[in-house]
Amino acid sequence: MGQPHAIRRDAYTVLLFNEAVSECLEYDFASTPERLLDSVLSYSAGGDTNFTVAIRRAQSMMERHWSNERSPVVIFLSDGESSIADVTMQNICLRSIALGKPLSFHTVAFGPRSAVLQRMANVAIDVQGRAPPDRQHPASPSTYSEALDNVRLAETFLGIAESLRKPRGSLFLGKTGFS
Repeated sequence: MGQPHAIRRDAYTVLLFNEAVSECLEYDFASTPERLLDSVLSYSAGGDTNFTVAIRRAQSMMERHWSNERSPVVIFLSDGESSIADVTMQNICLRSIALGKPLSFHTVAFGPRSAVLQRMANVAIDVQGRAPPDRQHPASPSTYSEALDNVRLAETFLGIAESLRKPRGSLFLGKTGFS
């Protein structure tokens, strides 16, 4: 405990969503991992799931806090089903490219296979693949993962974190279903 923490270069914004979006943390550089987790766990989930409002808010936050010093990353976690138009996903990905860097978008299904989350990741992969290459700071490839239990969820996040080690990223986390 009493040891000073190094200042992170990453900024974390945590968005929690069901049919609406709550901003749990916004552009946080200072919180310890424990504080970040405590912030997320203080919320409870319920209601329907609306992927469109969550992605639009993530895009808004990405634009508000854009920095050319960091690579944009979205981790989108859900245990629910919703629908979302491909154009909504294309918009956030293309906007990121227009701002200067391709978006690294990771979907995580907390539960059984989700065709919608897989499609969201595929759209992001397609747009990311058409972005101009950045040889100095290549973006981490977008992914789709399934986490059937808490152990697999932790492994998934560790895998994503490892993939982001070299390019520094801003993290946007969407989540439903934890209580």
